[in-house]
Formats: sequence, structure tokens, C-alpha cells
Amino acid sequence: MFTDEDASLVEVNPLILTADGQVKALDGKVTLDENAAFRQEHDKLEDKAAADPLEAAAKAKDLNYVKLDGSVGIIGNGAGLVMSTLDVVSYAGEEFGGQKPANFLDIGGGASAEVMADSLEIVLSDPDVKSVFVNVFGGITACDAVANGIVSAYKLLADRGETVNRPLVVRLDGNNAELGREILTDAALNGVQQVDTMDDAAKRAAELAAAGA
Repeated sequence: MFTDEDASLVEVNPLILTADGQVKALDGKVTLDENAAFRQEHDKLEDKAAADPLEAAAKAKDLNYVKLDGSVGIIGNGAGLVMSTLDVVSYAGEEFGGQKPANFLDIGGGASAEVMADSLEIVLSDPDVKSVFVNVFGGITACDAVANGIVSAYKLLADRGETVNRPLVVRLDGNNAELGREILTDAALNGVQQVDTMDDAAKRAAELAAAGA
């Protein structure tokens, strides 16, 4: 199965031996390599009716997005950073009535205007989202490129007839962070607030989500 289906993971866990001598697989996990989709027919097995519409829309835009049940929209670069952001927001949200992350969204190494606009569009399409936390550590993609992406995203969304009507908390750190902050300050975008540290930014995003609830 692993080789035939181009899987990256096939796991049976737990596998048990019952008292009467039967071997049973109680659960299993399968991860398929999407890079091999061209030679498979897995899409025929997909239950599109059961798919979350936001996740389907994000997939169509090649965004790594997972819908969650909270109120703080999350946009970050790098899966590890985004996972950490979910934890920090969940912890900070306890102080404000139990606010939690509304999604996982990893923009990866690219923060072009189009990617940022698509990300904001998807996150803001969720009516449960009351605030958005953009958490970026500049590495391969510098913070000034991310900041320019946010500024351009606002313009692109405006051109599409869409208005960013919920607060956006931005934390930039790493490569060209100061320049990125200056770009956002000069742009004076409606609803955008900059916070220097990840913990404080998470706290502010949770506070704003609670205020908008």
C-alpha cells in the first residue's frame, strides 16, 4: 500500500491482540504524497460534500489552511512558527474568555502581495474570525517584503471590492524587521496594529477578538 499509493506514511496504531487470540487494527493513519497525485486517482475517492468550504477555497489557491473553531485568524510563515502561534494564542486567550485560534494558515517562504491577499481573503471569509494575527519571522523572505505584501494585499482586496473590517495584529521579527515595521507605519493601514513580541501580539489579538465577539 505504501509504495502502490505513493504514501509518505502508512501506520496502524494501535494494533491489538484480543483475549481470544484475534489480531485487530483499531486505528490507522495514511498520508499521501500530493506530488505524486498526477499518477494516482485519489481525487476520485475524495468526499467533496464533506469538505470544509474554506479549506476547499484555500486549497484552490494553493494555501496550507486548516479551519479551527476559534476567533483569532492566524497567518504565519513556516509550519513550526504557525503551530507555536496557535499555542501562544490559546494560552493568551484564556485571559479573554477563552479566545482560540480560528485556523492554521502557513504562507511558507513566499509573501507576495497575491499570496498575502489570498490569505487575508480566506481568513476574513470565516465569520467566526474577530481579529487576525500575522506572525512572521523574516528569513529567506525578509520582513520588508512581507510588509509590502500586506500593504499591496489591502490594495488588491480593495480592488476586488473587499474591505478589511477586522483588526490586524502584525508581529515582524528577523531579517529587515525594522524596515518592515517602517513600511507598515508609513502605510497607516486601517485596523493594523504592530506589536514587537510574539507573546504580546498574541495577547493583543486575543483581546481584540474578545472585544469584537
